[in-house]
Amino acid sequence: MNNVQFKSLNDVKKELLIMEGYDVIPTKQWPLYEILAHCAQTIEYSMTGYPQLKPRIVRKTIGRIVIRKFLKQGHMKHDLTAHVPGAAKLEKQGTVKEGIGLLLRAIDAFQAYEGKLAPHLIFGDLSKEEYDRYFTMHITDHFSEVQFAS
Repeated sequence: MNNVQFKSLNDVKKELLIMEGYDVIPTKQWPLYEILAHCAQTIEYSMTGYPQLKPRIVRKTIGRIVIRKFLKQGHMKHDLTAHVPGAAKLEKQGTVKEGIGLLLRAIDAFQAYEGKLAPHLIFGDLSKEEYDRYFTMHITDHFSEVQFAS
């Protein structure tokens, strides 16, 4: 999926349902289950709160500049091996189908969520639309490493 470009979380959901039928090759950085679980975890933290936040000054300055840049250009690049700071390490490794289930449930929960969203650990306060766009770019960046067997 080197050239994948999702426009929304709904696009991600459609691709996840298609992925269930593919023979997925593990990526160079993390196994596919870990990528899917990490993306799900990130979405869940927008509703429950991130375990660690960067200092307020970072979230109000540099973080805002970076997220505005990402949102304007419509894509992002980040360290694909970086875990969420302060989060428990993903101990369990599961199947691709289990990972797809985790991410689908997280996306569905986010889309149905009507409460106040927690500030992002770096970018600070984001609207639901900004979070949707950010999560879409975050998942797209991780999926740039996923390749399907032919």
